[in-house]
Amino acid sequence: MNALRVAVLVLACSVWSCSSASRPRVLSQVEAARDAPAAREAASLAPQAFARAEQLRQRSLRAFDEGDRGGAQILGEHALAAYSRAVILTRLVKAQHELARAKKRLVKAQSELGTLDEQLARLSAEADDLELRVKVARDAEPLAPNAPSTPERERARRAAAVALASQGRLLCSAASMLDARRPTLTDAMTRLDALDKQLASKSGPAPIDDATRLRSGCLRELSEVRRRSAKDGGIADALLAELSQPGTLFPFRDDRGVVVTLRDLFAADQLKPEAQERLALLGRVARAHPQFPLLVVFHAAGAVASFEPRRSEVIVGALRKAGAARVETRNAGTALPVVESKRKGAAERNERVEIIFVSPA
Repeated sequence: MNALRVAVLVLACSVWSCSSASRPRVLSQVEAARDAPAAREAASLAPQAFARAEQLRQRSLRAFDEGDRGGAQILGEHALAAYSRAVILTRLVKAQHELARAKKRLVKAQSELGTLDEQLARLSAEADDLELRVKVARDAEPLAPNAPSTPERERARRAAAVALASQGRLLCSAASMLDARRPTLTDAMTRLDALDKQLASKSGPAPIDDATRLRSGCLRELSEVRRRSAKDGGIADALLAELSQPGTLFPFRDDRGVVVTLRDLFAADQLKPEAQERLALLGRVARAHPQFPLLVVFHAAGAVASFEPRRSEVIVGALRKAGAARVETRNAGTALPVVESKRKGAAERNERVEIIFVSPA
């Protein structure tokens, strides 16, 4: 009887030992994955995925307790994969949070950049205004009268006076396009007409002093018109940047506004295709910026003007067809050459059309 009892005890111990030793290894791996810091973090950031992993872990343990070692193995592997998925989802949630914070920082940086751009535009406009005021003040300083000189010097003075008178007329024309009712402009134009007659007569000393004063007066008129404008001074910079984008117009700024110079526009009496494209582009830009009236200035290459009224009408018509609402023309003749007429290639350089976006501010 005692021997039988001992045999039963030995058999029971053997069964218990085999059962303990046969616990699937994956269950230990599941417990380790559950206790990892990343899994604890997943419990708060990916709670549904973590709960699913917990459910599979409990089912695997229950299967093992019920003696289903194969089921425990399979459910344990599923639980291990579920914990890994929860960790991956946690990383994804953290990445999304970081992305949201980065977007907020980007929006803030863009806002700060926009503020800086506005400040830069305002400071640039103020600098332009100060520069113009200095120029007007400098030109308004009393000049030492030029005494009559040698015939050669008088010819040079007369050529300079013609250029100054032409510049003055264009400046006053620009001011008139911005404020045609300004009474002082009428007086300035009347004096310019008288000066042109004096220059055409070619008698007596060259009126270089009168030409200088009139140009300075027209620049002052334009400056006063702009100073009274409520428009932002940075709009001319924005327009210059826009016209620079195509890379074929090469605009620049001067006292009148933003200038685009065009050459070789016609084949016989017809606009060349590339000329039509450029004029259409300029017309569309003028339509988009109606605060900038267009002043079209024709420059001749020689004593005989190359731009007949008919060609002028063709150019103005192309601009208006594309949307330019306010267009006026002036013929500067040969008063403002780019290079001396005697130099090689001077005709191609001097014969040109200036499309001026008259800056209102």
